[in-house]
Amino acid sequence: MNAPNIDLHCHYIPQSLVDLIEIEGAKHSIELTDAGKVSFAGRDATQKIPNGMLDLDERLKWMDDQGVDVQVLSAWMDFSAYVLDPADGAWLARSLNETTVEAISPHRERFWAMAAVPLQAPVLAAEELRYAVRELGMVAVEIATSVVDKELDDDGLDPFWSAAEELDVLVLIHPYASIGSDRLSRYFLNNIVGNPAEETVAAAHLVYGGVLERHRDLKVCLTHGGGFLPYQIGRQDRGFEAVAKLTRPNLSAPPSSLLRRFYYDTVVHGIEALRFLVERVGEDRVVLGSDYPFPMGDPEPVVTVRKAELGGEPTRAILGANALDALGIELTDDRG
Repeated sequence: MNAPNIDLHCHYIPQSLVDLIEIEGAKHSIELTDAGKVSFAGRDATQKIPNGMLDLDERLKWMDDQGVDVQVLSAWMDFSAYVLDPADGAWLARSLNETTVEAISPHRERFWAMAAVPLQAPVLAAEELRYAVRELGMVAVEIATSVVDKELDDDGLDPFWSAAEELDVLVLIHPYASIGSDRLSRYFLNNIVGNPAEETVAAAHLVYGGVLERHRDLKVCLTHGGGFLPYQIGRQDRGFEAVAKLTRPNLSAPPSSLLRRFYYDTVVHGIEALRFLVERVGEDRVVLGSDYPFPMGDPEPVVTVRKAELGGEPTRAILGANALDALGIELTDDRG
């Protein structure tokens, strides 16, 4: 039996969460503005909730049109809200997880869900992840590329990494705020250039910080094709050799030896780049992604993979089988 086509990079916020924030959010330093934006801990409000973020019926129509059988929904990254204090962050993550599972329950064959966790409080994040996976049946977890002013190699995050490893759950890493935003304010460069750069920085911290070596069973997926990592891995290896005093304290082998520790989505916006990615990291490490419903997403993700002409088995793997493997889901599972 062929695997379904599974979109592993797409975003969703339940309307019921927005309604809950309107009623209870102020008690948790979360406010819904008159313009349909959300503010966390008094910080600058998000952009208006994008079209398609809240509507499952519209999403299903798009999926049917594009040949996507299943979406593994993760929250809009703005709702990571790591600026909240731990208790408020835990309330938001729990509310987001429970409302998401409730909203998609009538469509279990079409939608699976990733957990949100309050990563600003790693012990609470580990607890929420266990609850989300064991009690709610969520299949993965999404985190940002940094935690306010801490990078992903911060020792304090080890309780979360240990929990993800213990649960054998995939961690999807997605930019929240782009690196160098002060220089990328024009031409939408904060997204076009900043997001893949931000993804690269996060991946590099996991590599050079020794996170992947300390947690050898950890499963991680990088969005946006891994940023620049697979395409500039030679520079990473050169740094490992040339400035060993700086690059080797936590890393015992060249960065290229860890490329296949990651999964990578197909949101690279070019079949040449997709072909290179598959050749460099292996056909079994690439998963379908759309970044729905954002304008910088791939509007025809299945078509993109087919146009790359990778061959029958690699194409089938990227469209669905690799996602099943990453998520640890058997086709006999009652989700499928």
